[in-house]
Amino acid sequence: MSGRRNWSRVNRLALMRRRGVEDVNGGTHIRIPQQRPRITAQPRTKAELRREAATAFMAWRAKRGQS
Repeated sequence: MSGRRNWSRVNRLALMRRRGVEDVNGGTHIRIPQQRPRITAQPRTKAELRREAATAFMAWRAKRGQS
């Protein structure tokens, strides 16, 4: 490579890129990184799944009987 590098600017741009800010034509454009959805709920237990399945089946059976 030939020419002089401005390592201070290179490092600053790399830091801005890591933090989600990009340099666009001498200005700064803020790019908001995508947030991952937080998983706060615990996985459902077998009893809860059975209860939901039974409720869905009863609703399906009731709907089928009406028509």
